Amino acid sequence: MTRILDPARRCLHVREWPPIDQVLWNDMFAERALEDESRSRAAAWRSTTVQTNREGYGRWICHLSRSGADLTAAPADRVTPAQVRKYLAELKEQNIAVQTRSNRVAQLMSVMLAFAPCQDWSWLKRRFLHLEALANESRRQSPLPLLSGDLLDKALGALRKFQRVEPEHGLAEAVVYRNYLMVAMATLVALRRHNFATLSIDQHIRRIGKEWLIEIPANESKTPRPITMPIPPLLHSHIQYYLDQVRPTLLKGRKTDRLWITTRHTPMTDHSVYIAMTNFTREIFGAAINPHRFRHTGATSVAIAAPEKIEAARAFLGHGDRATTEDHYILGQSLAASRRQASSIARLRRTLPGATKPVKTAASRRPSPR
Repeated sequence: MTRILDPARRCLHVREWPPIDQVLWNDMFAERALEDESRSRAAAWRSTTVQTNREGYGRWICHLSRSGADLTAAPADRVTPAQVRKYLAELKEQNIAVQTRSNRVAQLMSVMLAFAPCQDWSWLKRRFLHLEALANESRRQSPLPLLSGDLLDKALGALRKFQRVEPEHGLAEAVVYRNYLMVAMATLVALRRHNFATLSIDQHIRRIGKEWLIEIPANESKTPRPITMPIPPLLHSHIQYYLDQVRPTLLKGRKTDRLWITTRHTPMTDHSVYIAMTNFTREIFGAAINPHRFRHTGATSVAIAAPEKIEAARAFLGHGDRATTEDHYILGQSLAASRRQASSIARLRRTLPGATKPVKTAASRRPSPR
């Protein structure tokens, strides 16, 4: 069933913004010489930053249009403490996480610094810093509801069942298979959301013998360094089945090299991946797990299973340690870390809702003191 997006949660596209906002936005990216003083700071934004800030500002415009604000006023004049408080209250009422609220303020602030750089935005920055502190505190206090083994067990079991039963894939079944595959891949392949969402079959996934590799160039990476990481072998057959049987149903005759496809037969974006994964995990696991949380869950699972292997978690996440490390050594680390990660995940689980009994971890098998 196609999910209907709540109009109050839309991130309006630039073409849906007020004319004055469209002009300012498009002018920010007009070609100018480096020495031109009118050159906007937005000219230095990476493509991922442009998309994130566009979506964030589109969400702000959506709020303004629904709240009856004067959209003919200058964009900077609409950003007032009172209006921002109303915006954040609306996000909170929609059960938007504090980290996402913090991100929305950061995106709004970035656009305002580009639209009206001479205006004092210190009050908006203070609001952002307050929310960011709350988000950091929330992360420290909230325990992991599930470990990666729980997620992987459920996802792989569902994927195997799909292939064994071999149903005639309608759109609804194809979406469920896609979602389970995204959960399995996000559990074992620690890509950041943008790189995960925009995976290209032609550009980013390469096969060398029996190895499947993900290769992302430096200009598409946050670090920015090229990313090379393996796809664990236990995912190979499920990805192949998705490519051969499921993805064509999602595409419905359309052409694209992107791996993940929406219910509307178009490539998924960062935002649609976020929405799909949080909604799906909330339904299946009883807790909404966003794409970024998968990375932390994976690293934490390694640390719990084998604290002495924290370097495996670092390599799994793609966090660099030495600038002089050779490329082939980095790839070797990534391959080894991926295999250790998959092994640790397979052994480490917590009890899933509805399970008959918990699966014991190494820690739970230790004899209790008498």
